[in-house]
Amino acid sequence: MNRLVIVGAGPIGLHAALQASRNGFKVTVLERGETGAAVREWGHVELFTPFSMNSTAAGRNAVAISTRLPDNNALLTGEAYVRQYLEPLANSRSLAGHVHTHSELIAVSRQSSGKSHAIGKPERAASPFRLLVRQPDESEVVMECDILFDCTGMVSQHRSIGTGGIPCPGERDCLTEADYTIATPQSSADPSNHTVVIGSGYSAATSIRFLLESTQRITWITRGDRAVPIPPVADESLPARHRLTELANRLAADPSSAVHWLPGARIESMGRNNIEYRLSLSLPEGGTKTLICNRVVANPGFRPNVRPFEELQIHRCYATEGPIKMAAHLLGETNVNCLTQTAPGVELLRNPEPNFYILGAASYGRDSRFLLRNGLEQVEQLFNTILCPLEAVT
Repeated sequence: MNRLVIVGAGPIGLHAALQASRNGFKVTVLERGETGAAVREWGHVELFTPFSMNSTAAGRNAVAISTRLPDNNALLTGEAYVRQYLEPLANSRSLAGHVHTHSELIAVSRQSSGKSHAIGKPERAASPFRLLVRQPDESEVVMECDILFDCTGMVSQHRSIGTGGIPCPGERDCLTEADYTIATPQSSADPSNHTVVIGSGYSAATSIRFLLESTQRITWITRGDRAVPIPPVADESLPARHRLTELANRLAADPSSAVHWLPGARIESMGRNNIEYRLSLSLPEGGTKTLICNRVVANPGFRPNVRPFEELQIHRCYATEGPIKMAAHLLGETNVNCLTQTAPGVELLRNPEPNFYILGAASYGRDSRFLLRNGLEQVEQLFNTILCPLEAVT
């Protein structure tokens, strides 16, 4: 009962693996890309939170044997976080050989129980999980385990920019995966360059901050009818996030800035040729508008990838796609400041599927208030309350 597979070699998956290894579990980590693949996608972006909040004492001790650690107060870029912490942790004495990169979970079920068998009953745990995994050489292999963690996060599957959240006509043909990532600074400016940024959160605001270095004209499209693009957080305690919020809102309000803010505009369709994009918009006050630009940066947010786990008995929220107990807790919170949140307890991590746990960003579904610190706390609570006592009596 001690074979544990963790899907995702990001901060939460690696910390869970470290705790599992220290407590006698036979742990395997599956990562479809490189270690910290999701973090690498925004490697040029600086974290709002200090290193001390994005690491644990156990992780720092494991890494310090071979690597000089960053200062606890350092605001690392994603690239530095991977290089100075996640990679050394994956290669540490406790985890060396347990992290399998370029190994993608395709699907998982029970060995002898279908999705509709023994609904919500603990006897499902008598049958091990059966995992179909694509290996680095593209061959497929079946693995088994007794306990399974989904630590895949939510940045592996972007949302769409069309009206209502589905792709608009032409979106799938016009945009590549790279167009949905946070923009990177360009080396030189092109006076004729016009970029359209789509998104209502910090990722879009960060893209705009970088684009200002090279783009003469930016159109920023956000959903809803907010008074400002990024509502300030009450009693803000993260200076970097505060500065970004102030910059984004100031640029949107200044008619002389490079940023033209279009709140509430809906993207009905898009097309492109070799040199430009053409976006057809519906405006909130009525009427339509056509935008012609040289680049589209789509930052509408992300969602968890639920497909590999579809044959398991998981009760997901119909609004957020997170596990229902956690979603109900989060939807009941009125404070938007993620720093005031803590991991709310292991009962919210339980699923109808025995010995299956969703940890980290994936447990928040589409809720954007997740902090790495909260996921690290989830891991601690899970091992201290459920798994180690379970392992002791099995």
